[in-house]
Amino acid sequence: MNRPFRSRWLWLALLVVILPVCGLLYLRNSVTNVMHPALDTLSNVTLADRWSHPEMLRIRKLGPKAIPPLREVLREKDSMTTRFLLWTKAKWPGSTRYFHSFPDPQKMSERRWTACQVLQTLGPAGKSAVPEIIKVLQSKDQGDSNAGGMALWAVGIDAAVCDKLDAALENGTPQWGTVQILSALGSVKPPSVRTLNALTAALADTNTYVQHQAAQTLGQLGVATPAALSALKKLQSTSTDDMVVMDSSIALWEFEKDAGSLPAVFRVLQGQLDKPMVPLPGGGSGGQGVTAEDECFMAAGELFSKMKLAEPDKSKALGMLDSWCGKSGRIFVRMLLLPAMMELGFPREKCLAVCTTGLAQPEDYYRMQAVGLLAQVGGKYPESEIDLDALLRDREVGVRVYAAALYWQNKKQAKVVVPVLVEALNRTKHQSYYYDNQILPAALRVLGDIGPEARDAASDLDTVTRDPNPAIAKLATDALTKIRR
Repeated sequence: MNRPFRSRWLWLALLVVILPVCGLLYLRNSVTNVMHPALDTLSNVTLADRWSHPEMLRIRKLGPKAIPPLREVLREKDSMTTRFLLWTKAKWPGSTRYFHSFPDPQKMSERRWTACQVLQTLGPAGKSAVPEIIKVLQSKDQGDSNAGGMALWAVGIDAAVCDKLDAALENGTPQWGTVQILSALGSVKPPSVRTLNALTAALADTNTYVQHQAAQTLGQLGVATPAALSALKKLQSTSTDDMVVMDSSIALWEFEKDAGSLPAVFRVLQGQLDKPMVPLPGGGSGGQGVTAEDECFMAAGELFSKMKLAEPDKSKALGMLDSWCGKSGRIFVRMLLLPAMMELGFPREKCLAVCTTGLAQPEDYYRMQAVGLLAQVGGKYPESEIDLDALLRDREVGVRVYAAALYWQNKKQAKVVVPVLVEALNRTKHQSYYYDNQILPAALRVLGDIGPEARDAASDLDTVTRDPNPAIAKLATDALTKIRR
């Protein structure tokens, strides 16, 4: 008879004491965190428009001072206070009558994702946030995991970070986080014994995505234990997943450097060519998306380039890659496979045709990729005629920068390319996912290569030397040093 009475008193205590305390703690953290308003504003802006948004620039200007509040945002969703309040709301919906400011899970997810995006633009300046980023990687939410992976690559991965990632795997991480971590472990050579053990254990995982990434990472590292070699050979001969067979075969070639893996690779590719084409998820042209089948051919292409195949295997490999391009019908896939196909002897005219088709696409990321490929075609076939003057005036800054790099490589005319590169240093004018990752670093490297002839860029470079991202600042400093020598 007393139990319901006691239960009511317990709930009353929860309502009167614990809930207000937790609620006030949550509200205080929300109000005092200077990042919340800016991140919430950015969350309501389309992704493509965030990179040079005034709020993004304001946060970047804070530099290292931005990191502590960003770390708080990464912790917010999993804090004990947040979890208790959300549990209370689910267990006792009536509590919302007494406390109205419960955490909003969707808003916290959006804020967390945006915080990871900000960390990406800050690069190594955000290294102290690694513990929180790894926690985000371990989330059951795939979106959180993807955001954490983006931030982790940007802040930098060293041996100490790998040790923390190994511990995360040992303590248990959901599938998508595991795949992200296994990929990150390929960043440090030589790997530790702990990392090799973690990768070997992942080869025995029941999930094929995990097996595939573990095999791929071992191949990248070029180091394996006898246990790992045994597991790779087992996967190569028994797995029913083409990507697992492909990556196991590639890893085994990296270790043994013989052609014993080639029949398995050809077998996988021929099987894909014989199957009906799998439609892209969601339909449409697919943009930059790649299917598992595309990945098989991309991985094979990289392997063929390393193997230095002789005839008739060389012609067979080129024929398979070309056949997949025809079957896919996607210019993006053709451009991804073009470097490997050039190594295998793809004719100059066809190489240029792929680049020309890429440049004719309306999407900027296709056109940037096409200009980068033109530089490779020019290196392979120096006699190729390429109209760079039009590309230097292109509407997209990335195309202009890559064209300037190619123009300098071919013609060594600093007065033509330096103005193009200087204009590209102004981040307030250029909104792009690629700006910090590709375009700005490319511009800085070319200015450094030009050296003293790029002295007109000195004042602009001096500004970039104070960029909050240490990696960008170092590139600018190095370029300025070469100009002033």
